[in-house]
Amino acid sequence: MRKTATAASGLALVLALTACGSEDNAGSDGSFSGMFSDPQALFQAASEGTSKSKSSKFQMDMNMAGMQLSASGEALYDGADTAMSMTMDVAGQSMEIRMVDQTMYMKLPDAMSSQMGGKAWVKISADGSDPLSQQMGSSFDQMAEQSDPAKTLEYIQKAGKIVNSEQTNLDGQDVTHYTIELDFAKIADDMGASSGLTAEQAQQLASEVGTVPMELWLTSDNLPVQIKLEMSKVMEAAGAPGQSGEMVMKYTDWGAPVNVEAPPADQVGELPSN
Repeated sequence: MRKTATAASGLALVLALTACGSEDNAGSDGSFSGMFSDPQALFQAASEGTSKSKSSKFQMDMNMAGMQLSASGEALYDGADTAMSMTMDVAGQSMEIRMVDQTMYMKLPDAMSSQMGGKAWVKISADGSDPLSQQMGSSFDQMAEQSDPAKTLEYIQKAGKIVNSEQTNLDGQDVTHYTIELDFAKIADDMGASSGLTAEQAQQLASEVGTVPMELWLTSDNLPVQIKLEMSKVMEAAGAPGQSGEMVMKYTDWGAPVNVEAPPADQVGELPSN
């Protein structure tokens, strides 16, 4: 199941990129003492919070089967107008990515730039002329859509069960901390398709995983400030026993202006066709 294990790491990244206390509402909405006991009510409140704010800065740290990845940036979550600027560090290599106007731009290492006539950036789009660009462009179109934390919240709506909630403090901010179990079988097909798994592989994985632990920290305005996923069970079921699998997403500066621009046209090249 080597392919499945590799795809599981990709699935974890999809979860991470999809990631993104209120007044006392005890009663029909399923909350108690300002905390939600019903995942549907939690989803609704948090989705409304992110939809109103639309933008944030973010920090992601992932340790998946020994692969260390960190990323930081800012994003506007606005459907077709979604824009993102992100710097990633993978195995000591830095990579800058921009998504704007439904197109992704990736800054190349110096060695690759010299092979493209000195162009510092490469343009990747699903409607590109070569198969590799089309494949990568399609994947990153999905990534742009899934980058909205509201998409991660949809997993709570579809498959979540709140097992604990508490008022606490995170990084100096009063928050509500939710511990959630995700029924992996209910979301395996959606996440598997984004990670290169067939429906059969996704369901086979789900039958062995059971539930995936998730933690969510919300502000009093129902904005996510941290999402944590423990994916070790997924890695074990995918054929990588004993491997770590953890991701943490942090969000700050909700509602702050986001300015993401495409690189200058004279610095942008196309992916080589072979």
